[in-house]
Amino acid sequence: MRRTRILAFCLTVLLAALLTWPAWAQEAARLPVGPERSQFRGLPAPPETAPRPVNPLATSRLLLEDEEPITAFDLDRGLTRLCRAGRFRQQREHLFIVKLGGYVHGAVIGGYWGLYDPARLAVPNLVYALRWQDTGRCEVYVLRHLPV
Repeated sequence: MRRTRILAFCLTVLLAALLTWPAWAQEAARLPVGPERSQFRGLPAPPETAPRPVNPLATSRLLLEDEEPITAFDLDRGLTRLCRAGRFRQQREHLFIVKLGGYVHGAVIGGYWGLYDPARLAVPNLVYALRWQDTGRCEVYVLRHLPV
C-alpha cells in the first residue's frame, strides 16, 4: 500500500514537470550567458584583458610582485615531485603569496614555520613560488633569497 502511494506521488511529480516543461525551458533559454549574465544579476562584468587573482585571503602576505610570469623563473624538479605527492606545501593560515605576471601564486620560505617539508629539501631563506598547489600538476619555482 505504501509503495503504491510513493509510486503515485512520483508519477504525479513527473507528469507536472512534463506539462510545465515548455514554459520554464523557454524562460531558461532567454537568460543571458557569460559576462552578460553577471550584469543581469547586478554585478559588474569582469574586465576581459586583466588576469584574475587566484583566491588570496585577507590574511595573505605579499612577498614579491613582478611583471615577469612564473615560467621566467627556475623550475625545481625535485620539489615539484614532492609537491605533486603532497609532501611540499604551505600551511593553510596566514598564507604567503607572490604576484607574478598579474597572477597570484602561493609562496613558501625555506625553513619557515609556514612550510610543510618533511624531507627538509628547501634551502633556508629561499622563496619558492607554488603554481597549482594541492594538485597533481603542482610546480615549484625558485624565486630569490630573502635578505638576512
